[in-house]
Amino acid sequence: MTTILISNRKGGSGKSTTAVNLASELSKKHSVLLIDFDTQGHSSIGVGGGVVDSNSAHSIFFGQNLSESFRPTISENLTLSPALEFFDVYEYSELSGVLKNRFKKEQLNEFFDYCIIDTAPTYDTLLKNSLEVANCVVIPVVPHHLGVVGVGQMFRAIYQMSLSLGKKPPITSILPVMYNPHIIEHKDSLKKIEESFGKDKIFSPIGIDINLSKQFELKEPVVLSKKRIKGSIDYRKFTVELEEKLKDR
Repeated sequence: MTTILISNRKGGSGKSTTAVNLASELSKKHSVLLIDFDTQGHSSIGVGGGVVDSNSAHSIFFGQNLSESFRPTISENLTLSPALEFFDVYEYSELSGVLKNRFKKEQLNEFFDYCIIDTAPTYDTLLKNSLEVANCVVIPVVPHHLGVVGVGQMFRAIYQMSLSLGKKPPITSILPVMYNPHIIEHKDSLKKIEESFGKDKIFSPIGIDINLSKQFELKEPVVLSKKRIKGSIDYRKFTVELEEKLKDR
């Protein structure tokens, strides 16, 4: 099972949009588990579910099995472990290895080809638990100055946590989202990201598309739409690029 972490410490960066479309696109050919660790539950909503008050992804910190939280979604091959709306991460600041333990004990690698994890925009035990199992990290970023700063902070957080865990850092790449090539700030910010981290670490941008916002109301990721939608085309291209990158790991 390949585990892909969608993460950025900065909010409003398109994490959930990326998580639901990546998971849904992969589920067309593979068995996929989507874990929603963000208590806002946007990824849960995006695949036809919602936040819950029990039997959630966060319930593993109460001693439950992760599989107890599994729920079907709008995609046959996509399973959801939904978010717990009022989980207080600060009560569990010292917990580590919990998710890794559940993966091993429940032998999830025998049931899923991919696991996508949507994290909250925080630096906490949830991120640490996610990094312990991650093969790859995708950092969605809106191309403006604070977005560029946030990418640098995220890279440092990943490497610092990997060092503390005593493991090799996962493959980490950047996905520009809400990108408009006609906006000078977007072009300049993307150039700065390329100069700082290298073109090989950057996926093709996801352009602006109102359908990407509407998909949460419709509870249907754009990649599942039969219409030719820009957001769908962009996320399908991103998925192909990501799979190619993972072949080299």
